[in-house]
Amino acid sequence: MAATQNLQRIARDGLSYQQLLPLIEAALRADAPVLLRGHPGVGKSALAAELAERLHLPLLDLRLAQKDPAELAGIYAPNAARTGLELLPPDWALQLAERPMLLFLDEINAAVTKLHQAAAYQLVLERRVGPVRFHPQTRVLAAGNLDEDRALATPLSTALLNRFVHFRLRVDAADWLQWARDQGLHLGICDYIEAHGRRGAQLLYQNSGQDAFATPRSWAQAARLLATVGKRDGLLLLAASVGPTAAEQYQRWQQLAGKVSPRAIVVDGKLPDLGAAPLNDPSLRLNLLYGVADYLAGEAETDSEPRPERWLQHVAQFLALPDLDVEHAVLFLRRLPVGVRRQLEVSPHFASLAARLVDVQLANLEGEHARAA
Repeated sequence: MAATQNLQRIARDGLSYQQLLPLIEAALRADAPVLLRGHPGVGKSALAAELAERLHLPLLDLRLAQKDPAELAGIYAPNAARTGLELLPPDWALQLAERPMLLFLDEINAAVTKLHQAAAYQLVLERRVGPVRFHPQTRVLAAGNLDEDRALATPLSTALLNRFVHFRLRVDAADWLQWARDQGLHLGICDYIEAHGRRGAQLLYQNSGQDAFATPRSWAQAARLLATVGKRDGLLLLAASVGPTAAEQYQRWQQLAGKVSPRAIVVDGKLPDLGAAPLNDPSLRLNLLYGVADYLAGEAETDSEPRPERWLQHVAQFLALPDLDVEHAVLFLRRLPVGVRRQLEVSPHFASLAARLVDVQLANLEGEHARAA
């Protein structure tokens, strides 16, 4: 049962860049066409480029939605003797026939018509354009956005879908951080994502519905921009890249960085003075509260993995600080995954705070009854 649930979770959530790399490579080497889906800006094109290098094949990027169907299937023209018509194949098809390549059908489901899908079926299944057949060592990789992303995704025919091996690329903070640091991107942004542990993936991708929103690609773009301008302009450029919501979250974290550390609270038990600036600002205090919850939740492979007892003790002491009321503890607990929350709730260090929570809830219920009467 556990193995089945794990497969269902992988199908729903996907795998990371590093996990997918050897799997897709193996499928392509076996000449199985692959369809890779994922959110916009998560690294599908980068994965295709790296696979081409690993396979020692030139990459040919073909975007169906940007091509007229005639550009995909070729056009017919009179032959030299004017006795009939002959197909004039597109130049890219001739390239695929002359030498082995990795054909990358990017954005395959980006609002393509039935004619585009018919052309894609010929490319994927028959490896040809009209009479022009691809080199036998040519491999096919397609990529598309997810239906929920509102990225002009059009359902593909079942006949076409059934020809692919299907993978989903998920946002992975550790993979992105490794790449970002190798690229020498802005350390502040790298530290921000890293500070939130496994929840860093939720910061990397936040489709807010605004024109600018957070993706691994837009964070990388923002990191390059921040390296070239001052602090004030940097914030405006950040908002223009990842959206105002993500930019405000980053700004609040920066105000805390260097003054107080969620890691120091959880691991070392260094409790901050919440009555002193900047933590006397309610919004920053709440941001710190969530940062501590995210650190406790993120520093393990799974939610059920036991956290050290001293960590739970430090967190209980933090929640008991006089400048944190019981409502803060409720918000903190709601932020935690169920498995981590249960560990904290059964810890003996949490007992006194739990009693206060019960007292407050009872008082609230009594007040509601009194008002109703």
